[in-house]
Amino acid sequence: MSFLLALPLSATMQDELNMLRDSLDEVRWLPPAHCMIPLYTLGRITARHALEELDATLSHLHWEPFSITLQEVGHHLGDVEDTLSVGITPKQALITFQKKLSTLLRRAGFAPSRRPFIPAMTIARLDPAAPTDLMTWVQRHNLFRSSPMMVDRLYLMEHLFSQGEDHFQLLEQYPAIPAMLVGEV
Repeated sequence: MSFLLALPLSATMQDELNMLRDSLDEVRWLPPAHCMIPLYTLGRITARHALEELDATLSHLHWEPFSITLQEVGHHLGDVEDTLSVGITPKQALITFQKKLSTLLRRAGFAPSRRPFIPAMTIARLDPAAPTDLMTWVQRHNLFRSSPMMVDRLYLMEHLFSQGEDHFQLLEQYPAIPAMLVGEV
């Protein structure tokens, strides 16, 4: 079983992203269930005691809830495929949260995430030979800004691969516990 820690988007953000999915041909839009902000890829965990340790570690994560928005679409060139993404603001609040999470997990003995954290989210994939109207689409949506979403919980997701498709299943939610409630300074 493969696991990751992520922030699924609010229903409002999902609806706003759906409005971006318009007339681009040859683009493979990620299904709404895959549109999440990945914070930490844990990889395969098969031992029950490791899962229990993960749960105990995440239960001790304390942070102040904060608000984020999705903002600005972008096109990124890749070797095998290109991607369309949307940025996340404020970047520093999300980066700080991810670093705190990463530090806590490493101290508990979990391997560092193999993927570097980037405060952006992939929304579509396309072949390197991009459609001719791609630049027009980016220009039309470059001022995109979503409604805000409060980051007040972290989600443990199981990543399953079945019949050639990725599936994600929510396993647990870890609510924010502000430091002042637990006596930290």
